[in-house]
Amino acid sequence: MKINRYFFQNKDYVLEEDVDFSDTSFDPTHIRGISNTHVKVTGTDYDDYLILNVKINSDVIGVCSYTLEDIPLKVKIDTSLTFSFLDEDEDVIHIDNPIFELDPYILGLIVSEVPLTLVKKGAKLPSSGEGYRVLSEDQYEEEQKNKVDSRWSALDNIELDDN
Repeated sequence: MKINRYFFQNKDYVLEEDVDFSDTSFDPTHIRGISNTHVKVTGTDYDDYLILNVKINSDVIGVCSYTLEDIPLKVKIDTSLTFSFLDEDEDVIHIDNPIFELDPYILGLIVSEVPLTLVKKGAKLPSSGEGYRVLSEDQYEEEQKNKVDSRWSALDNIELDDN
């Protein structure tokens, strides 16, 4: 979605578009994909700043942390983004050109709204299986305390002379 900051000098200007993220690759343990994204942008252009009000409705396919199954999510975001030609303000997004791509910012907003840990309704943590077992943190710490390092066990059989 291309933004031309000069269009927002007209206070009634509205940019509404469907954005396609189907070719975007994601972390496969967090998000599998984004199927539909509709964005509505209004804004105001001040001399040094462009403030955009962004409304995003998106269908996201998340991943269950327990079963790795798909979880469909509806993400709705209503926020504002501030852009500036000035390089001196840390709280705004610096742009060099009055025409710029808004897609990376939209994608960042969507990804930040999806929780890192998703659990599908009715999913349970696996208990144990072939080649693995599930321990609580306390059980793991107890095992580590009682564990003997086999690399040093050979030294237990050495007899030293006291002379």
